Amino acid sequence: MTADLRPTADAALVAYGELVLAHRAQVDRVTEREPAPERDRWAKRAADFRPGRMDAPEIGALERLARRSDMWIDVGAGAGRFAIPLSESVARVIAVEPSAGMRAQLSQAVSEAGRSNIDIVATSWPPPADSEVEAGDAVLIANVLYGVADVGPFLAAAESHCRRLCVVIASDRAPSSPLPEVWEAIHGEAFNALPALRELLAVLLAMGRRVAVEPVPVPAPPRRPLEQVLDHARRIYHVSAGSEKDGKLLGMLERDFRGSDGLVRMPAPERYSSVVSWPPPV
Repeated sequence: MTADLRPTADAALVAYGELVLAHRAQVDRVTEREPAPERDRWAKRAADFRPGRMDAPEIGALERLARRSDMWIDVGAGAGRFAIPLSESVARVIAVEPSAGMRAQLSQAVSEAGRSNIDIVATSWPPPADSEVEAGDAVLIANVLYGVADVGPFLAAAESHCRRLCVVIASDRAPSSPLPEVWEAIHGEAFNALPALRELLAVLLAMGRRVAVEPVPVPAPPRRPLEQVLDHARRIYHVSAGSEKDGKLLGMLERDFRGSDGLVRMPAPERYSSVVSWPPPV
């Protein structure tokens, strides 16, 4: 039993990957919708990730870690939710983003914000050997690691590209995770959750990293019209409009989660995000 609490680094990395693969397999098995043939799955939702359109309560913690002379690399920068506000506290930000849709929104947001110290790099992570990504003072990985099965090389690339600090933003559960009890009622099986903050910390501690953790409360989701909640719920519960499972979902929304004002909010346990940081190994 002691080994469960003191895993080796290899064992922790394998266990993390197994959770990701189990989640993928479950989604593939229960989903009712054909995979979209789009080359860029983020294109339609990219605008939602611009600064001001989605909460970013971790900014204050990032600013406390930043130094005015720093160059930060934002891995998976998206549409700039963190890169743009962070650029006000540091000398330069390298925004690494593989999605063309996200980069288009990021470029527009940078222009609108009037920021001249953000460089956008179109590449995946870990970056290829011939990429333009240089080493920085800090590497930020914000809400990216939940679905990364091979997380070891991902973290190794972050550590090899920073001089002072590795920083990860992770929630107690992956964003847009379904409520387990609703998932089970719709699909008839327990939900296989993605790894999140707890599993990431287990990996980092097994790797011998000296981590600092700053918890950040996450606001409760607002009450919204049924149509908006249903559209989002269909995506995270992987059901098709008009199907039998969709009927179950709609029934639960109307019966269990709709207020007298007609607005809906899916309840959730108190959530928190955390800013995890550690110095790269010497």
